[in-house]
This record gives sequence, C-alpha cells and structure tokens, in this order.
Amino acid sequence: MSEQQKLGPKKADHPSVGKPCPACDVNFGDGDFTTLIPIGPGADREEQALARSGRPYNAVAVEVHWACATGEEDL
Repeated sequence: MSEQQKLGPKKADHPSVGKPCPACDVNFGDGDFTTLIPIGPGADREEQALARSGRPYNAVAVEVHWACATGEEDL
C-alpha cells in the first residue's frame, strides 16, 4: 500500500468541517489534519475491471482524521 498523505490543517470554511469522521464519529474541525482512505473501485464497471486485472484505477475514498488512520497525534 502507498504511504498516506497528511492533509491540512483544515480551514474553517472547508466543506467537510462540521461533518462527522466515519472512523470516530467526531466532527471535522478547523485545524484538523486528515487523510483519504481508498476503499475500492466503487460501482464504476471500467474501474472494477482495472482493479480486477491489477492495473491502476480511480478509487472511491473516504476522509478520516489523521489520528484515526495512523494512531499518530496531530502535531
């Protein structure tokens, strides 16, 4: 698996601020660090075929707090 990219810190006007993290159910807030977790090719048949063949594909991803994905604090 590739190394995760640390995103942030979030600004107060970011669209995900105020929405819950799917990993911990705590809302994303101003100053939070997050990352994207790929979950697979989704419903797109072309992307599914690429995934099955072991080729690169565009994945559906969910945003979670950096600490939820890595266990690290947001330093």
